[in-house]
Amino acid sequence: MENKTQIILYGLAMSTCTQRVMATLTEKQLNFKLISVDFAGGEHKTEKYREEKQPFGVIPVLIDEDGFQIYESRAICRYLELKYKGKGTELIPTKDIKAQGLFEQAASIETSYFDPYASGIVVERVFKK
Repeated sequence: MENKTQIILYGLAMSTCTQRVMATLTEKQLNFKLISVDFAGGEHKTEKYREEKQPFGVIPVLIDEDGFQIYESRAICRYLELKYKGKGTELIPTKDIKAQGLFEQAASIETSYFDPYASGIVVERVFKK
């Protein structure tokens, strides 16, 4: 019986950043295990978490099948697209430079103008209840 290591995602299912990575994993048709971080209990701010997973004490963090560890949701998503190219949905256009430019433009707009407001709403409606 083969004991294959799987992709592990540390995060919180309600987190927009964790959801961003989960959507990418799903689109790439990759199996993964979500390990919930005790956000309310401050697990992400502990010295152990910051030393072993994420120095800024935030989520998500992904550990790939080969043990490679990466954090920051958008970096994780781009990494998954590059590593698992040809599997599942192609998420970043690469054959057409104009399409790729428009993708990067949209990604920049999302990061700069949409995400700060959407994340603020999630914090108010979900985490401060």
